[in-house]
Amino acid sequence: MNTAVRELIDSDPGVPGLKTLLDPASLSDAVGAPVEVRHLRYKPGTSLLLAYTTPSGAFWAGAWAGPDKPGSAERRSPAVRALPGVPWSAGGPARSDRVLTRAVGDAERHEPSWRLAEIVRHNPGRRLVVRTGDEYAKTAPGRADAALRNAALLRRAGAPTLSPRLVTAHTWATASWGDGDLASSPSPAHAAAAGRALARLHAVPVADIDAGETPDARARSAALALRIALPETARRADEIARRLPSARRRTIVHGDFSADQVLRGREGRVRLIDLDRLGAGDPALDLAGFAVEEFLRTGDLATTTALFAAYQAEGGVATESEWRAWTPLCALERAIEPFRRWRRDWPAAVAARLDRAEDLL
Repeated sequence: MNTAVRELIDSDPGVPGLKTLLDPASLSDAVGAPVEVRHLRYKPGTSLLLAYTTPSGAFWAGAWAGPDKPGSAERRSPAVRALPGVPWSAGGPARSDRVLTRAVGDAERHEPSWRLAEIVRHNPGRRLVVRTGDEYAKTAPGRADAALRNAALLRRAGAPTLSPRLVTAHTWATASWGDGDLASSPSPAHAAAAGRALARLHAVPVADIDAGETPDARARSAALALRIALPETARRADEIARRLPSARRRTIVHGDFSADQVLRGREGRVRLIDLDRLGAGDPALDLAGFAVEEFLRTGDLATTTALFAAYQAEGGVATESEWRAWTPLCALERAIEPFRRWRRDWPAAVAARLDRAEDLL
């Protein structure tokens, strides 16, 4: 356990389970199997939620500042139990997630074969994604019919996407498509197709769609997350958050655009996916987010360059100077990711990403 973790635990005695859940060895002892933490959500003084895997599959665990939430988790699913020796705790298989378990159960009653489906992604309380043969199914707290509306909007704009199938009020499924994504299998042809698709999306008039989170709100949220995880970064993060450019335009935006949100198929065809954050905002932020994610992952902007050239040729409205001006914000938002993924080197990795955000100012 490194110094940053010990300081985090010491600073929050109101959630006594932190000392077990934030130490993989102690958590492994508590659940009786070696664990690998996949995702972490922490609210100081309130709760810590983990998604983790063991050789037996995908699980979740939580620790709270009182007995109400773990008690409700146990009432909602018979598979949930308190962690031995951990006050105000609960955990169980991923499908027993305290927030999602009823919606997951509804979907599995509708599609019984999904009870054995592989879990490919779990963000506790936010989403559960399973692979169901030739489909991927997502369960989330929001209304599933929003996924259908967003996909229809993209299709009307001529932007290629997948057609979701509504399963229940909180679950939808899409067909498995293509042979990977732009992150795992980049190519200039697919990057160009993605750029053209994004330009078409940004050309859609803003109507009948909610505004996305404002840049100011995003910056404050990112700075707060860093202040919580690594207090010594607070001043630097706040300075980046204060130095935002002004939004120049307002269009329909993807809201979470990156290379892994672009599926690639034969003959340069692509599909844009994960439309949960589709909304109204500055289109330059989509390009900035794509560029920052690629640079942090690869150290260059080869795919971004090909994508943006095609975006411009298709009449995309955002300029290079506009999207580059937003890269510090996007880098600030991604600085917290090593903490949320509970990398062993997360303090150094967070600090390095914050350095990059400052370099982009």
